Amino acid sequence: MHQVKPCHSVLALLFICLTVALPASSNAAVPTFDQQARAVVAALPTVKDAIGTSPDALDNQPIIVTFFASWCPPCREEFAHLNKLADRYRDTDLRIIAINVYEAWDDNDAVRMQQFIRATAPQFPALVGSESVRDLFGGISRIPTVYGFSRDGKLSYRFIHKRGAKKTNATFAELDSAAQLLLQ
Repeated sequence: MHQVKPCHSVLALLFICLTVALPASSNAAVPTFDQQARAVVAALPTVKDAIGTSPDALDNQPIIVTFFASWCPPCREEFAHLNKLADRYRDTDLRIIAINVYEAWDDNDAVRMQQFIRATAPQFPALVGSESVRDLFGGISRIPTVYGFSRDGKLSYRFIHKRGAKKTNATFAELDSAAQLLLQ
């Protein structure tokens, strides 16, 4: 039987407290990073950096997925946290993926996106999402939304920017705690 070390117990408790759970009465699907999700994400067009040509490139890896838009001020701050996370866990198999949603991709959006990418300099792939991608991940309706998926594709962490909330994005400490648990 595996014994949890005291520091891991504290991290686990912190992680549970930081994870936003769906209400028991919610009909929303709990997203998974299953074979279908891996295939869809691997095939998305890129804004910055490709993640691989096959779903196998994402198989059996802990994954943090953030949904963002170039016009979203909290997304900029969150990208700073994700860059720090990417740097901290560079030598692990933790994958961070940003999926852009809610852009019309006309000329103005393309220019604004390039400005966003230059300003935030993500150290992780940024991909172009769609309504079907939002639906695949349980109906993304707010940004930023961040999910952490364990190696087996199960949802282990979630942050959703709630309308009117004072807290607008996941903190570095929350993302770091989630990453530590995802990597165990």
